[in-house]
Amino acid sequence: MAAADNLLKQVFNEHLNNLHTAMPCTVVRYYVAEDKADLQPQFKRVKGGETQDYPMINKAPLLSHVPRPLEPGDIVFVVFAERALDFVGTRRHDLTDAVIIGSL
Repeated sequence: MAAADNLLKQVFNEHLNNLHTAMPCTVVRYYVAEDKADLQPQFKRVKGGETQDYPMINKAPLLSHVPRPLEPGDIVFVVFAERALDFVGTRRHDLTDAVIIGSL
């Protein structure tokens, strides 16, 4: 029974670690014409027993009230849509569906 409990905990934790809700990110590049930014999440993750950076988030859109322009190094707060923003596939809470909601 303990082995089954440990397996369930491991599976559950793996799913939680891939369920993204919100996090601070550093602006890497701001695209003025598109009003989007490339971002590096500030949180780290453990994968294969090793601590590593999350992958960069490419061209996340900004909500209208976020101050512009963004500069490399600025810290922003990002949320991740419950479903795919491009309506393609079945992504849920994925890093590719990031939206910048404010600056920190």
